Parts: sequence; structure tokens; C-alpha cells
Amino acid sequence: MLITVLRLLVLQSGTVGLATLVAGLFGEVGIALAVLYGGGVSIANTSLLVWRWHKGAEDFHCDAGRHLSSFYRSGMERFFVVLILLAVGFYWLGDHPLALLVGFVVGQMAWMLASLTLRERT
Repeated sequence: MLITVLRLLVLQSGTVGLATLVAGLFGEVGIALAVLYGGGVSIANTSLLVWRWHKGAEDFHCDAGRHLSSFYRSGMERFFVVLILLAVGFYWLGDHPLALLVGFVVGQMAWMLASLTLRERT
């Protein structure tokens, strides 16, 4: 299972790196940095999800209420981390907000496609 998660993160990082390279070749350095930062936000989102998933696997909740509470907390944490990181990116890279969003969307799409293709067969 750990191998699958690592492959997912490598595929996501590779896709973000490729998008950054394309942005750097056809745009300017600022656009490439914005794409890289947006992709980094999506990788941070995935990393937080994986960390929470492993933490939840260690501390198994037999109580449905505690499990649901943990699920909601994880979702809110990821939402606010992404919100804060994107806000910092929009402030720091204010010249290229569309490139930052493109990098984020590329990273999220890579995560969705990789998780579909790397699903473990049982």
C-alpha cells in the first residue's frame, strides 16, 4: 500500500514538473514559478490526506461518531491549508494568478487520474 501511495505522489510530482517545464519554455520564469507553486499546493493537499489516512489507520475508531468527527476534521484541515497556501501564493505571485490556478488544477487532475489507475487489485 505504501508503494502505491509513493507512486501516486511521484506521478503527481512528475506531472506538475512537466507542466512547470512547459510553462517555462513557452512563458516566462514568473509563470513557471506560479505553476510550480500551484502544483506544490496540490501535492501538499495530497500529502496531508495521506498523512491523515495513515494516522487514522493506526488509531482505529470503533465509535462511529468519533470516526465521522475525524473525517470532518481531516476535510476541514485540508480545505483551510489549501485556502491559506493559495492566498499566500496569490499575494506572493500576484502577477500570474491564472498560472497558479492552472498548476493547482494540473496537480489535482494528476492525483485523480493516478488514484484511478493505481488502485490496488484485490
